[in-house]
Amino acid sequence: MNNKRWALLSTVIVIVAAIFIYQYYKSDSPSEAITEKVLNQDGYTVTLRSEHIPVEIFVKPEWINFNVDEPMKKDIQAAEIHNSTLLLDVVNRGNDIYFSFRTIFNMNNPSGAFIYNGYFTDEGISTSMDTNMKLYDKNGKEIAVGQTGIGPGAAFSFGIEKEEQMLIKEGFYVKYDDFKVYNYMKK
Repeated sequence: MNNKRWALLSTVIVIVAAIFIYQYYKSDSPSEAITEKVLNQDGYTVTLRSEHIPVEIFVKPEWINFNVDEPMKKDIQAAEIHNSTLLLDVVNRGNDIYFSFRTIFNMNNPSGAFIYNGYFTDEGISTSMDTNMKLYDKNGKEIAVGQTGIGPGAAFSFGIEKEEQMLIKEGFYVKYDDFKVYNYMKK
C-alpha cells in the first residue's frame, strides 16, 4: 500500500512538473511579458526622458527590392538604440517600394529605457500622424518621401515612388526624429 502511494505521488509530481515546464516554454519570453506590462503601464511606471531623438539609418542597396517579383525582405536588423531594435521589412508594390520599420523592445530587466514614437498618458498611448522624416541619397541630396505611416506600436513606414527610385540604387539614409526615450521601472 505504501509503495502504491509513493508511485501515485511520484506520478502526480511528474505530471505537475511537466505542466509547469510546458507552460514556461509555451509562454512569452520574459522580455515580451515585461514589454506587455510596461506598454500597458501595468505594474510599471513610464516616464519621458527625452523627445525627438534623431535616428539615422543607412538602408543598404541589398535590402531594397527593385523588382516587383522579388519576395518581401523581412526582419532586417537596421539599428539598435536604447534597448530597442529596429527591424526593416521592404516590399516592391509596383507603384512604389515600401519600407516598414518595426521596433522590438529588449526589456529583460525590471527597469530600463526604450524608444517609442507616441506619448504615454493615463488613458494609454497617443500618437501624432505627423512624421519628422527625411530621406537622403549617399551624397546628401534629399529624396522625396511618398506615402508615410505610423504604427502599430512604435513602427513607422514610408514609400518611395518610381520617379525617385534611381536615387536609392546605391542605398540611402533615413533620418527619423519622432522617437522619444522613456524610462520604465517596476512599481
